Amino acid sequence: MDDGGVSADLSTPPDLSPPPPDCTGKSMPMLGTQNRTISIGTGKRTYVLHVPPGYDPSKFTSVVFAFHGFTTQATDFTKDINVEAASDQRNFIAVMPQGSGVIPSWNAGSCCGEAQTFNTDDVGFVRTLLTSLRAEFCVDDKRVFAMGHSNGGYMVNRLACELADDFAAIGPNSAGLMFSPCKPTRPVPVYYMHGDNDSVVWYGGGFPLGWNGAKNTFDGWGTRNSCATPAKVTSQIGKVTCQTYAPCTGGADVNLCTISGGSHVWPSSNSDTQRYADGTKSYLDFFASHPKP
Repeated sequence: MDDGGVSADLSTPPDLSPPPPDCTGKSMPMLGTQNRTISIGTGKRTYVLHVPPGYDPSKFTSVVFAFHGFTTQATDFTKDINVEAASDQRNFIAVMPQGSGVIPSWNAGSCCGEAQTFNTDDVGFVRTLLTSLRAEFCVDDKRVFAMGHSNGGYMVNRLACELADDFAAIGPNSAGLMFSPCKPTRPVPVYYMHGDNDSVVWYGGGFPLGWNGAKNTFDGWGTRNSCATPAKVTSQIGKVTCQTYAPCTGGADVNLCTISGGSHVWPSSNSDTQRYADGTKSYLDFFASHPKP
């Protein structure tokens, strides 16, 4: 009997199987901290990798790069910022690349050391390293971040200029922007911390390397991200005052947290001058709320 409806095609039953995992074909890596070497062109570079115990090769996982300062070793910086414990707690892959030269440095544009003198392609190093990590791990491309101190902070500013499609957000510490022209392909959220008593990288900028000061760097990112003006004070806790440009295109707000009396160190409980701030926690909290759209 014709009921006037459309008869269902029962020849192909509906697919009720569970959805596929986020990643396929990824093997379980060695967990914990490893010192690694990667080929870059005709040379080799090194980095420290930490894989948390909760890593699942079938699930998309955030990646956080952390760049050491001038003269520093990645192995020491890893311990100094307590990133291994943070990685285990928050379940992200931590990557600490090693700068080049007898006195380690990053080519962040107008700074620093042998890397800048010899125009070392550190952007290429990071690009190749990220490609390698994507091949090995289940990397969440919407949640790849970079934080860094001093020369390493200059470097993450440069990465936002040149690898904006790869990095969701950045967190420089004690470091302005020293790369020009900076023309990112997309707005990049920024969380920038700087002590106003920094005697190495002056908060106001200028001598001896001609770097942009904290305010110029902050304002510059606000302009690039097409943020509403003026910037507003959004928090004031103890000696830390944060200003924010927002709203911005694509939700890419820009923040400058000034530490009153703060010196040239990574804010942490281990610092006599900056024990009232936790740089690692602050950057990771910001990253967690700023994935790529």
